[in-house]
Amino acid sequence: MKKTMMVLGLIGLMNVAPSFATEMKAGIESRQEFGSIDSFCRERLLILKSAHRIAEIESANGNIANSVAVLEKGLRDSALRINPRFGNTLTSKAIRRGLVLLENLKNTENSRQKLRAVNQFLFNYYGFIENVSNRLDIPYYQPGSGFSRIMNSNTQFENLFVNFAQDQVKMIIDSMSSTVTDSQGPVIYPIGSPTLLLTALKVTTAAMAADLEESIFAQRHACTIVKLSNVNAAISTYLATGLPYNDDFVATQELVGEVKRIVYGSRHCGGFEQDDSFRGTRNVIRNAVELYAGTTQQVRLAAPVQMKKLIVEAVGVRGEALFDVMVNGDVKGTIHVPGTDPSYIVTVNEFADSIELISRNGQARITKILVVAE
Repeated sequence: MKKTMMVLGLIGLMNVAPSFATEMKAGIESRQEFGSIDSFCRERLLILKSAHRIAEIESANGNIANSVAVLEKGLRDSALRINPRFGNTLTSKAIRRGLVLLENLKNTENSRQKLRAVNQFLFNYYGFIENVSNRLDIPYYQPGSGFSRIMNSNTQFENLFVNFAQDQVKMIIDSMSSTVTDSQGPVIYPIGSPTLLLTALKVTTAAMAADLEESIFAQRHACTIVKLSNVNAAISTYLATGLPYNDDFVATQELVGEVKRIVYGSRHCGGFEQDDSFRGTRNVIRNAVELYAGTTQQVRLAAPVQMKKLIVEAVGVRGEALFDVMVNGDVKGTIHVPGTDPSYIVTVNEFADSIELISRNGQARITKILVVAE
């Protein structure tokens, strides 16, 4: 695997720490400092939001070049004067990686579509950084949050760190390409130029492989790391030599298609492999789960599945109860139980291997959680 991972050094991405969660906890001496991370993240987001607002006005007025300049400056400003204590937060990592992506995109050949494509990429990347802060860094380190009360929060954070690795590639695919299904099947079209799309995927597939190798679940994702490294090498070769494909259209179908198969769930080896036996609807708890006031309970699945929705049956214990249902660090629904009630349906539409139940008030007994999987 080490030979396979040597390709990552060619991309010039930043070095990553051996274990993000371990290093962050070692670098923070007490719970009192957690608020500082919250303030740090919110300060960075304010810089980005200010630039975002100005860029929106420029874009609306047709000044695309000005919009790109404003968004680039906002990204660079957010990367300035980062306290070393916060250098390994995912927010910091996302900002630095955004600059790497931007430099790679700027170095591609100019085309009529390039400026608009870069502008759209930056708008989408700002949203990605905001999600990283609000869904990962801030909830995990905020005292008193439901997330921080999870007993195995290090493991849960690492699960979400893997999602961060995956989401950065999905963001590129979703914002820089579109897929249209015709009589011959799905056809992938780049938004902008194939070179821009493939350049962005060259950077993010390498970054995703490096992030997965950094995770405490690296062994579980070994196959995915190898696949990412292989497709990264193929993308790099095509961008440098034009080989082995006849044209950009074929290269886009083959290379982007392979990246999509990897990040949206390979069923042939580890990593994001889905449990093929899990189809339809299944109850994922054997016994009732007691959710006491102010606590969090985690329900783990044997393997990740594409959850379409959850059907939750619950009763209030000695009165009403209120709790959140969280998947992948995102609250999917809030359930109010005024005693015994019918089932509650929570829409998920995500690939996940666990569900968190976070009490907001009162004690609830969850008697059934049906996962509807695709």
